[in-house]
Amino acid sequence: MCRVYLCILLVTFASSLDGKSKKHASPPHCTQVTKDTDYANRFKLTYPVVYIIPGQREAYQQMFCINPSEVNKAVTTVCDWAAPPQVQFTLGDEYMHVVRVDPTGRYQGNAVITTYQLCSHNIPHDMANVTMAPRVVEIEY
Repeated sequence: MCRVYLCILLVTFASSLDGKSKKHASPPHCTQVTKDTDYANRFKLTYPVVYIIPGQREAYQQMFCINPSEVNKAVTTVCDWAAPPQVQFTLGDEYMHVVRVDPTGRYQGNAVITTYQLCSHNIPHDMANVTMAPRVVEIEY
């Protein structure tokens, strides 16, 4: 009986440690920007997760669905440790601009950027091999 209680106690302790490590695994302050239109879409472009390294104040992410009339929706979420970052982009822009906000000016830890677009066209084949090219999936209706 004592072994059962000891086992339950150890499992509870281990799960609480796991929960605490997950809680601190990603930055707590996030900004989500969603822009969309009424255009039809056929493809979802899911971009690789991008990290802004500690000490870096701003970054640009290349976008691949850049013709405004072909972008149906763009969603990006940027999370950081000190404060919610500023995110600027217009549908059809070639780049998204992220500016980190940190009153101390240290920009500690990695900021995390996740992005996807819904687009009416696929990306050109010569762009598919670019390191930061998005994963493209055709949307079925």
